[in-house]
Amino acid sequence: MDADDYGLRKFNKFGSKLPNSLLWQYRRQSLRYAEGIGMGKILLCMGKYAEHPYYIDSVPANVYCVEELCYLFASNPFMIDRDIMDKNLAKWLDVECGLSELSHQLLSLFNRGTQPGVFVSTILEYVNYCTPEEKKKIEDVLQNNIGLNGYEKQKRQADFLLKNKKYSQALNEYDELLRELPETESALKPPICHNVGVIYARLYQFEMAARYFKRAYDMTGNEESGICYLAARRLHLNENAYIDFIAEHGEYHGLSLQVEKRLNESKGEFEASQENRMLSALKFYKDEGNVASYYDDIDQIIMKKEDEYRELVLE
Repeated sequence: MDADDYGLRKFNKFGSKLPNSLLWQYRRQSLRYAEGIGMGKILLCMGKYAEHPYYIDSVPANVYCVEELCYLFASNPFMIDRDIMDKNLAKWLDVECGLSELSHQLLSLFNRGTQPGVFVSTILEYVNYCTPEEKKKIEDVLQNNIGLNGYEKQKRQADFLLKNKKYSQALNEYDELLRELPETESALKPPICHNVGVIYARLYQFEMAARYFKRAYDMTGNEESGICYLAARRLHLNENAYIDFIAEHGEYHGLSLQVEKRLNESKGEFEASQENRMLSALKFYKDEGNVASYYDDIDQIIMKKEDEYRELVLE
């Protein structure tokens, strides 16, 4: 379904302007706003679609409308720095997008020694793109970035992406850091390796997760990394192979007890969950002879889980 199928005043034509992955996310975000007609916010696009794009080097990406620009700010607030305060951007919004009022507001900020956060907030508020919660998230990122060097900022950016379940993007940032970190920044390596392990674990790639958790554990001896390493090994190996592994590595005995404790706690939480009650009800239907309904419902659950996994990988 296209955005303009909703009958709104205007949605910009999408086309192939943004990179494919970015375009897909922008389109989906716009549709989410549209779907909120009866329950929240509708995003009505401002101005017009540009004939000539504005290029943002830090992403990198071409943008063709102010909504695409806002999407980049909201989804990647770590790109907001002094470089984004460009008079050419303000002029582009006027000439290419027909947003003269916004352009004049932005140009007036250059004479006041304005911070990048204020510059970007002016654009977001004019378009009414972000919710108060999203604006607060951007403000927190900008505040936490004060005084950090480039490597620390990039790690914070990757951490932000991980926290917001943008696993592929976060993994790209962490991988780049691991390749390029100088010796003077070696303290960043253990937490980066741990977080890469978290990503692979959430994507059910437990062998890779174990590899990175072990790297983090070997560098620092951090207990949490050690527990995560054994948990990933346990989920990757069959039960007998894992028992043999622990028997051969007595140094992990204490950590393995904590792994079992956490797994039992997780099992108890699942047994008390609504999802488990639903599965128990489905099993009851099967036992009562409603086999066709049972398999229909199971297929729906599997399809939903597959869609959720695809989203995690694509984002």
